[in-house]
Amino acid sequence: MRGSLDGLSKTLKRQNPEPVVEKVSNPAEMTRAIARLDRFNLTRTPNFEPRRGAATPAYVAAARAPLLFMPIKGGPELSVEDWLAGVDGVATRDLIRDMTQRDLKLWMRDRPGHRRFTVLAHPLERAHRVFCERILSTGPAAFGRIRRILQRSFDLSVPEMMPDPSYGPDRHRAAFETFLTFLRANLAGQTTVRVDAAWAGQAQVLQGYSEVALPDEIIRPHEMAEALPRLAAAVGGAPHPVPVMRAATPVSLQSIHDRALEALVQDIYQRDYQLFGFRDWTPDQAA
Repeated sequence: MRGSLDGLSKTLKRQNPEPVVEKVSNPAEMTRAIARLDRFNLTRTPNFEPRRGAATPAYVAAARAPLLFMPIKGGPELSVEDWLAGVDGVATRDLIRDMTQRDLKLWMRDRPGHRRFTVLAHPLERAHRVFCERILSTGPAAFGRIRRILQRSFDLSVPEMMPDPSYGPDRHRAAFETFLTFLRANLAGQTTVRVDAAWAGQAQVLQGYSEVALPDEIIRPHEMAEALPRLAAAVGGAPHPVPVMRAATPVSLQSIHDRALEALVQDIYQRDYQLFGFRDWTPDQAA
């Protein structure tokens, strides 16, 4: 039969009633060790970005050489693709694209010894390139709807049509800083705008790639000229030089770069700076 107690027995005794420090032989060391615990991960670099998928259709494979480029949007994609085509002496239209995950698995299976690689971009240069190509530009690749949202909600001041002869460095710097302010809110999940792959954290993009395959090599932008030919030689490819294809921007990053912009980008992309060891941007890091 089930029943209920009228109350706790008055004969019950608390087990081990002594303070915790009296139950260990090294209370001072224990106290110091507990003080160092970060129970709530307060010292961890925060990451509010949504998870990203593997994005397999964006991968680009060489026409014949066992090389697979896993691009990060906003980086030096055109330069790398031109180099990848040059390894086999073909045009960029001959590169293998739009692979499904099944296509990718077959490609890797049929090419033992293949190499997968990606090329990073300095966060400040990447953000500036994306701003110029996607927000400032009024061409077919521009994000017109996001541009209008920035004008309405973040007071973005840019010409209605580009090029505009009245648009100079001072105005460009102010507009770029507005875009960075938007990025900080967007990556923190504080806007209704999608986190586009063009400005998502590079670490977050690579984490998404890991669902299918990780790159064998992560190449820094200033290392491209040496690292890519070495990579081609490792798989028996031709030592094709890496072309330099600068982004066409109406105002150069060098002409507006300052400490305030650098600090803002480092705040936005803390995780990328921490994981990939980026330093302050300098013109020789351009890709």
